[in-house]
Amino acid sequence: MNMDYSLSEAMKYNSDGIKDTLVMYDIMCQYGIHLRDRFSQSAYLDIPPELNIKEGIGIWHVNGHLPNCYCRFCPLFIDGAGHVDGEIIETLWSSLNEVSGSTRGMTHAHRRELLDDHMNNSNWGKLTRIGECQ
Repeated sequence: MNMDYSLSEAMKYNSDGIKDTLVMYDIMCQYGIHLRDRFSQSAYLDIPPELNIKEGIGIWHVNGHLPNCYCRFCPLFIDGAGHVDGEIIETLWSSLNEVSGSTRGMTHAHRRELLDDHMNNSNWGKLTRIGECQ
C-alpha cells in the first residue's frame, strides 16, 4: 500500500510530457503483476493512462532471483535503461555492519550520529577519489 502511494505521488511530480518511465524495485517480479489493477481500483492512486511503465529490478538484487526474472527485469535488457545500479545503500551495509556491533550500548541519538558519521565518511571518500585509479 505504501509503495503504491509513493509511486503514484512520484509519477505526479513534474511529469508533464513524460511518456516512458522506468520503475525499479527489488521485488518487481511480484509487485508489478497487478499494479495497474490496484491503481484503477483505488480512489487515491493515479497512473496517467498514456504512461508506459517499464519494470525492472536492480542489478544487485536481480542476480538473486530466478533466471526468468533476470531475463525479464534486468536493466541491461530494458530498452533505454542501460547499466543502472540504483541500490547504493545496500552496498554500504557491509561496512556499516562492522560498526554496528559497537553501537549496542549507545543511546539512540549517539548511535544515529555514529552511523551518520560513517556514511558521510564513505560519501566523502567517494567524492574525493573521483577519477582516481585504485
